[in-house]
Amino acid sequence: MLLVIFGAGASYDSVLHLPPSSSNQEFRPPLADQLFDNRPLFVNVMQAYPAFKPLVNLLRGNVHVERQLAKFEQEATGFPVRRRQLAAITYYLHQVLWHCQKSWWDQHRGITNYLTFLDAIDRWRYENNQQICFVTFNYDTMLEQSLQELWGCKFDDLSLYTRDSRFKLIKLHGSIDWGRRFGGIRGQGTPAEIIDDAIEQLDISDHYEKVDLGMKFRGGAYGFPALAIPVEKKSEFACPQEHLRTLADTIPNVTKIIAIGWRATEQHFLTMLRKPLTGLQGDVDVMIVSGDSRGAKETAENLSIGGPTTQRKRALLPGGFSGLIREIGYLEQFLR
Repeated sequence: MLLVIFGAGASYDSVLHLPPSSSNQEFRPPLADQLFDNRPLFVNVMQAYPAFKPLVNLLRGNVHVERQLAKFEQEATGFPVRRRQLAAITYYLHQVLWHCQKSWWDQHRGITNYLTFLDAIDRWRYENNQQICFVTFNYDTMLEQSLQELWGCKFDDLSLYTRDSRFKLIKLHGSIDWGRRFGGIRGQGTPAEIIDDAIEQLDISDHYEKVDLGMKFRGGAYGFPALAIPVEKKSEFACPQEHLRTLADTIPNVTKIIAIGWRATEQHFLTMLRKPLTGLQGDVDVMIVSGDSRGAKETAENLSIGGPTTQRKRALLPGGFSGLIREIGYLEQFLR
């Protein structure tokens, strides 16, 4: 079985003809340290969630955003206002990334590195009667859109992420189109009311459902964004238990791993991979795709699944997602 892991770098470098070095940056899917940049789109969305505006300056510039957000989470235990601010950030991420993805699609019109990559591994899957497990830490739905275009997949219900005989899709940190229900909120439970009430502990359920822009369920009620704020050394998942069980059942069968734009800093997932009895079994082929050599080596060190005891493949590609697509032969060689 092939395990494909996508990180923020995959969506950031998702369009071959619009590389990160190009002038078109306004709607590019952001890396973690760019989530609160002074882009017009981002600033406009911030106006809808003023509760966290005092923190914006602390999340810009030469700042490790995930580390700073982790600090805010720690402060929330003794300073209730931080809970309100973090709730506002969660709604902000839902809305800003939704709009960002839509505007990015207007630029690429579905011609993405995801689609070309999926086509290449689909041929390998078909010829070798294999199954693929996708694990993504991205909130966007670029992968789902590509799977729908290539294979006609539907994701109208969360159970459909793990039912297909060809693949499983696990979004460990949630998605912009997932929400969770809650109780004990006054009024209509609008985002503004939920953020205001977040100064107290919110009663949020573990049930995940699909939502539209603005965190509305199909019946019209509002939900809480089902996505994990990107903090350093995140120790919690934000996905249905059914998906986690599917992932746990899948990992022991993995023989190949491809990691694209992923730094391998999520300790909760790394723990699953390394568990002696339920994690990876024996040697696996590994390909790491990163924007530069330093990033590729960092991912390899963080992944730390040990060196091969047999002649297994270890490939570090520093050209990013677009570099892999330009040299698609390397992918085909790795899969053989």
